Amino acid sequence: MSHQFSISGNILVVGAPDLLASCQFTPISAQLTAVPAPKSTLHELIESAESIIEMHKIVLFETGVSEADLAALAQFVKMADGRTKFVALVDEYLPLTKVRKLRVSGAADILPLETKAEALIQALEDAVNVPKDVKPDRPREGPAGKVFSISQSRGGAGATTVAVNLAASLAAPIKKGKPASRVLLLDLDLQFGNAGTYLDLEDNGAFYELIAQDTLPSTRAILDAVQTSEFGVDVLTAPAVFVPLTSISPEFSSHLISAFREVYDYVIIDLPRATLDWLTPVISATDRLIMVSDSSVPCIRQAKRLIDLYRESRLGLPVELVMNREKKPLFKSENVREAEALLDLKVVSWLPADPVGERRAIDLGRPTVSTRSKGRKTYRQLAKMLSTAPISTSNVPV
Repeated sequence: MSHQFSISGNILVVGAPDLLASCQFTPISAQLTAVPAPKSTLHELIESAESIIEMHKIVLFETGVSEADLAALAQFVKMADGRTKFVALVDEYLPLTKVRKLRVSGAADILPLETKAEALIQALEDAVNVPKDVKPDRPREGPAGKVFSISQSRGGAGATTVAVNLAASLAAPIKKGKPASRVLLLDLDLQFGNAGTYLDLEDNGAFYELIAQDTLPSTRAILDAVQTSEFGVDVLTAPAVFVPLTSISPEFSSHLISAFREVYDYVIIDLPRATLDWLTPVISATDRLIMVSDSSVPCIRQAKRLIDLYRESRLGLPVELVMNREKKPLFKSENVREAEALLDLKVVSWLPADPVGERRAIDLGRPTVSTRSKGRKTYRQLAKMLSTAPISTSNVPV
């Protein structure tokens, strides 16, 4: 039975003479044939990069993972920006450290040189075909997506819980028959972030690989790093391995958010509890900062310090104050009135305490709004309020 391949054209084979001969005697498909490269290593072809990308949708290249090949691969991938896929052919006993280097440099797949024809066909299918209806891969229509950044006045105030449930609420269809909003949850708490676990997603290593690149990653690489949850929210999880907070540059954070805003209707950012230079572009891109706090005096004072700090980076930054794990009082206490006066903000939402529901939701990897939780209605009201709020005219595009 013939294999129906979804693309047509030529595969460029760099090195790997045995594989090339096999492909030439047994064509991969009627539409796809293998042609030899004029050089035997990838780095020797870098001067012809533009023409190779123009003519070939797949490049199979044999490599011993030299530094020259890694540098060439990274340059090829950046120039191709998703138009051409680069599949490495390596010795089956290649050390894992070198496999990771190929991944970081942008290899779409890594196969042993002795790969059989059927396995090769399947691998090429997987490399070329981006799954449909999994995550957005095209620019959205209209203005760039809204960015809501979530901060907290103290550790354990519940910023991640708010970020996850706000994202899930925004992703929920408003009316039957109308498409749901595209929502991205970006966990920028590099060292302690665990937003993915709230949606039953483990770190896939992709964020770490984006950070590890010597150059800014392509838009395609950024979108490919995202995981899709069953709750309509796409997630870029924080690295599970330790990374220094200084691993990200302002240029990187700006580039990352810009790529997501072009594709998603809403980008929800779980911020770290640290002051870093790469947060400046994040705050500049933020349409609304959500400050999660409780009404205690120390927390309100810390909230003011953070808000003042953020507004040094972005004058006129719109801020919404959310009291988490506190029931809305019939009459505001003196503490609350003083807090609102100090911050010059009104509390826009009171999220009731629900420790049992929150713990169960985390254990199951489900946002609390997906169940009949105490805060479900409040989260949806908060999402509606934010979604209809105008974009700040002082928002600086990234």
